Amino acid sequence: MSAPAAWLLVLLSTFFNVAPVGLTGNPEDGHIRWNFSSVKKSRSEWTLTFTARVDKGWHLYSQNLGDGGPMPTVFSFSGDDKFRLLGKVNEAGIAKTVYDSTFMMNVTWYENEIVFTQRVRVKSDVRVMGEINYSVCSEERCIPGRVQFNIEVGR
Repeated sequence: MSAPAAWLLVLLSTFFNVAPVGLTGNPEDGHIRWNFSSVKKSRSEWTLTFTARVDKGWHLYSQNLGDGGPMPTVFSFSGDDKFRLLGKVNEAGIAKTVYDSTFMMNVTWYENEIVFTQRVRVKSDVRVMGEINYSVCSEERCIPGRVQFNIEVGR
């Protein structure tokens, strides 16, 4: 774990009741469920969809948070010369931006459901793999999470 990541975990542990999560699992409390899919857009372009369903009373932070704030949602894609990312991961849902006195800044999160999409160009059939790091939170605590994805594209 890098020093900034360790510092963030200590900070979150100080302000929240943090429960760690395994490498490939959802939070142990099951407050978020992920679904992954792909849709063909043209002969060589596909849209990958990552849908997060969050339990009532919980929220998932946006990818777009300022420095010094809570852990944003972060997508990492495994390198493969059979596909190329087109642009950045987009997020869609009903965003809520509020002032967080713990971090002394505005933060954005989503409740209920958020849909992330990533366009890719493929040369042939491929499995797009990677990982999503995130934090799912309630008013009382935050639970960092990590989930791996493996999406078939081109078939």
